[in-house]
Formats: sequence, structure tokens, C-alpha cells
Amino acid sequence: MSHPLVVEAIENEFIPVLIYNNRKGRDAQLLARFKEPSWNNPVVRYFDSKTNDIIPRKDGVWSTAGTVERMKLALKAAKRPVPKYLANLTGGTADQETATFAMHCYWEGEGLLGSIDGVNGTRSAWRDGLEVVSLRYDPAIVDYADLVTAAQSMECASKIFTHSKDQLKIAKSKVGTRAVAASSNQSARVAKASDQKYYLRHTPMIHLPLTEFQATKINGALKNKRPYKNLLSAGQIELAERIISIKQSDKAAFQKFTYPTDEAKLADYWRELESHLEKLEK
Repeated sequence: MSHPLVVEAIENEFIPVLIYNNRKGRDAQLLARFKEPSWNNPVVRYFDSKTNDIIPRKDGVWSTAGTVERMKLALKAAKRPVPKYLANLTGGTADQETATFAMHCYWEGEGLLGSIDGVNGTRSAWRDGLEVVSLRYDPAIVDYADLVTAAQSMECASKIFTHSKDQLKIAKSKVGTRAVAASSNQSARVAKASDQKYYLRHTPMIHLPLTEFQATKINGALKNKRPYKNLLSAGQIELAERIISIKQSDKAAFQKFTYPTDEAKLADYWRELESHLEKLEK
């Protein structure tokens, strides 16, 4: 389990206890007490202060997404709040869909569209010579029709490129001929890195180890002048304070540090940033 935000949630929201299998002594006694086989596969169980299962035991949960969902269920069952960074950690990856909107400025488009509930990721790009923003969204939270309506109200729907027959039908009902099917033979050309998450990129927050969901929502909050600290973990807030402190005297101190868009690299990036900070703080 290497995702740094999952590790932080385990440390801050729970009291982790490790029991080894196939060992004599105290470990074997504890396995017997909780009716766990001595050769069991790794299993994570969630107990209250009286060692009663908060949620039913479940074996075979080894993925980050599966563990996060179990952690959320346990916190809710214990009637404790689920931190926002944990609640949105998986970003609804199971059933996400894509939507693409053209507008006069994709910097503004990312900030505006990224603030919509249910939008979990954004990318600035070019399609047919137009500036566009491609979205990853969860249809269980925001359906496509409402997404189009929101984009229209934000003046971010000068043209709509659709990715299915259903999308095309809905978009045409709202914007007429300004809705077209995205060509399957020609994908959008992703804009250069310096044009991604424009509002985030111009703050020290760009150096934080962020998930795509966090980057999208913080970028939207900055565009709309809204608070965003509730999107961060305690560890990320501490990192931000250290970064800001150093940048006051050395603006170029983190020039080579930008959050990785591949979340599989997030743990390594976090370690590299921590190491860099420790050197600068000596």
C-alpha cells in the first residue's frame, strides 16, 4: 500500500496494528482470538475500542481503491467524518466518462468546469483548431445533460465534441449544430504543460504531491477565489507551509518540482520533495 495519502489516512484516522501470520507466541494467540487462520492471506479488519468489527470482515481486498472504500465505510460506521482528501481519493474511477467542450480560453475553462461537482479531472487541449477542455466525470454525480447546461452557463460550450451517440443527441438538443461527434481518427492534441491547471500553476501549490482530483479542484477554487485547504491532508498542508516559507527568500527553490500527473509516481515524488526540503532547511 504505497499511496502516500492512504498511508497518511491509516496513521491519522486509525490506530494501525500489525499481526503476523504463521508465528508462534503473541501473534498466534491474537490470530486465534480473532478466528484468523495462521496461513491467511493479508487481511485488514476494522475494530472499535472493544475489538468488535466495525464493518464485516472481508478477504482479498488488496488494491488501493478497495482499501480506500473499506476505510470510508469503517469511518462512516463509526460515525466519524471522512476527510475530504480521502473521500475523493479514488475519484470515482470505476465508471468515469469523458466530455469535451470548446471555449475562448482553456485556462478559464479548466478553472470553471473543474469546479463542477462530479468532475474529477481536466485537461487543456486543442481540437479542430479550437481550445478545448476534456473532462473526466462521474455520471453518478453529474449526468451529461446537466454538465452541458453548466458548461453553457459558464460560456464554456462554444462547441461541444461528443464521445457517444447518447452524448451527441443530448448536446444537439441544447446547442444544435454546435454539437459534433469527436472524430475517432483524430484525438485532441494536449496543450503544453505550462498551459495545464493555469491558476494552480501560478501558486506554490503546484509543487505539492497532489492527486488529479485535488489538482483539478484546487485549480477551480483558485479561479473562483474559494478556499481549498479542506481538499488537502494535514501532511500536504505542512508541506505547503514549508514550501511557502522557503520560496519567500528563494523563488527558484522548487523550479523542477511539479506534481506528477501519473498518480503511480506520487509516493516517489513525495519522498523526493521531502528530501529536497530537508536539504534547503539545513
